[in-house]
Amino acid sequence: MRKSKTDTVKGGVLAENQAKINSADKAIKAALDRKRKIIMESKLYIYGQLSELYGGMQGQALLDTVTAEHTLIDKLTASGMTYEQISELADDSSVDTDNSFDESDADKYGKQMSFSETDHSYSE
Repeated sequence: MRKSKTDTVKGGVLAENQAKINSADKAIKAALDRKRKIIMESKLYIYGQLSELYGGMQGQALLDTVTAEHTLIDKLTASGMTYEQISELADDSSVDTDNSFDESDADKYGKQMSFSETDHSYSE
């Protein structure tokens, strides 16, 4: 069986097109590999930034801390607080972090506080 001129032209075009497709597939694979590498570099950079932000925490401790913070913020927003209100709460300088009573606390709470010298312990 003899091939016609039309069959030869079609075969050449198809082979050439297949070669172009194969070349495009290789280029796509190489581009996707580069993309994956960039994504991994970005993830490592973000991890490093979070670790630095959280005092050098790493691994599970970092994940647990970020997760707990995220969960708390979710609960606060679900209760109706805005991010601005949460931020104000976090920035509130009136929060007594040393757990001691001083004059500023008396001013804040007024003159209502009283102390008793009576022992009200349950150890009797």
